[in-house]
Amino acid sequence: MRPTIVKDNYNKPVNLAVLKFGGSVLDNAQAVHSAAHEIYRYIRRGEKVMAVVSAIAGETDALMELGAEIGGSDNAPGAASLLRLGEIRAAALLALALERIGLDARAVDPAEIDLRARGNAHNAALCGLDHERLLALLDAHEVLVIPGFSGVLDDGQPALLGRGGTDLSAVYLGVAMNAKRVRLIKDVDGLYADDPKHDASSQRFGKINWNDARHICGSSIQDHALEYARQHGLALEIAASARRFATRISPDCASAHAPARTRKLKVALLGFGTVGEGVYAHLQRHQHLFEISGILVRDADKERQHGAPAHLISTDAGEVFAHRPDIVVEMIGGIDAADAFIQNGFFGGADVVSANKAVVAANFDDLHKAATRAGRELRYSAAVGGGVPMLEALDQVREDGGVSSVQGVINGTANFILDRLAENCPFDQAVREAQEKGFAEADPSADLDGDDAAAKLCLMARHGFKVNLRVNQIKKESLRDLGAERIKAAQSEGKVIRQVSEIRRNAKGELSASITLQTLPRDHYLAAAKGEQNRLMIKAQNGKDVQLRGKGAGRWPTAEAVMADVLDIHRLRGQYEEKISQSAPEPACA
Repeated sequence: MRPTIVKDNYNKPVNLAVLKFGGSVLDNAQAVHSAAHEIYRYIRRGEKVMAVVSAIAGETDALMELGAEIGGSDNAPGAASLLRLGEIRAAALLALALERIGLDARAVDPAEIDLRARGNAHNAALCGLDHERLLALLDAHEVLVIPGFSGVLDDGQPALLGRGGTDLSAVYLGVAMNAKRVRLIKDVDGLYADDPKHDASSQRFGKINWNDARHICGSSIQDHALEYARQHGLALEIAASARRFATRISPDCASAHAPARTRKLKVALLGFGTVGEGVYAHLQRHQHLFEISGILVRDADKERQHGAPAHLISTDAGEVFAHRPDIVVEMIGGIDAADAFIQNGFFGGADVVSANKAVVAANFDDLHKAATRAGRELRYSAAVGGGVPMLEALDQVREDGGVSSVQGVINGTANFILDRLAENCPFDQAVREAQEKGFAEADPSADLDGDDAAAKLCLMARHGFKVNLRVNQIKKESLRDLGAERIKAAQSEGKVIRQVSEIRRNAKGELSASITLQTLPRDHYLAAAKGEQNRLMIKAQNGKDVQLRGKGAGRWPTAEAVMADVLDIHRLRGQYEEKISQSAPEPACA
């Protein structure tokens, strides 16, 4: 989603989430992928995100040791320049992780937005920033990644914000931008009466006021950050990645809850191709939440990039389902076999996540009825748009008053091939390159002939218009019919050809849908889709326009959407609060 940023009124609430990731969460370089999952969670809700990051665990201490080894005063300007490098590196790594899953992310140096500091160069306080520059960056990108811990003095020198200073950066930016939420991501899911690592029965606070939080939170939140939040009436959320529960710090009275617990959910993967291997890699990084119980494949001997233990691999669906998975992830494609596997998952008590737009579009009503009868969830965000949350955006616009029309480039494979054809690449070679990059299947017909886009349009009609649109009702134009003369004509006019998928409602309320090859001016929003990128334009009945963009094909964008659904199900099924067995601590209200 790309919410409108109001540039002339800083007091107007902005649909923005400020998420702070500390060193306890970024405990190694690979942890940026888990941070990316958390950021994507809010992008799916239609929020912009500013991610404020600490250095990877241990890096600041290592830089301090290096500085001491080289020599010089601890208070020298060079020391501050050195110590801030850990946060800058973490921001760059997180931006790369976000770009891999298809999000438009930008790492921003504090000096770029004139994040002004005053006081001691090694324990300064923030005092200003360039609002216009920051608003322009937010308007241009989905995610900004900002190094915490430092600002810029009036003389242009860097200044550090003290231990825990990234908390202050997040709180300051949240206040300055009047963010919808400021959430500090820690290694525990809130504030506890005692350290839950040492006392498993310690009770967690659902909400607490600033004064009481100061007494119990110890070093988990920087004092300056907490005081700044109190002075400006900013509610803070303390939570862990991928968790359902959080503590809200605000003027409210404190209330205690039982400890939050999680249990592992067993996950069965049906299909282990390009996307399946990506989902497997994500699940491996979340072994505290998930256990992979089985992987269904067509060829057990096939060499794969992400190897899985032999005991998990099976060509027998019955063997995979015999482990009674909690979640079934269906990625085999097609309709009949996929439908049977999804129904079997529901019958066995599993929730189902699918990346298969063909089966969900064809059997939408039957699958949802089966899920309802079983009391289970059917999630399929990855079936449309890859990593671009198109269905979620349509849901939001429909609920806000209704959708008038949808127009988009929703097949990344076709778009990649069209770009290559515009570069005078032969058709067969362009298709082969798409297959080699993991965008196209061995049989690319669905992408070339518009069947893939048609299935997606059927799902978009359900979410945007609550209409049962069938594939055979959609007019389709194939890439195979695109002649060289038409490509050359578009080039001579300075235009580009795009596979455009549309749904429109006429004055009588009737829907029409089509997938056509259109010659567009280069400055058209859809013309700017490059390679495997998807773009969508939603026109609301109230006249507002919503535009989305991102990678719509490939392993990591699609695997990210699958993983987002899997994590949503874990928050629903695998996280709970224990019953309170004794009187809860009740700090006095301020």
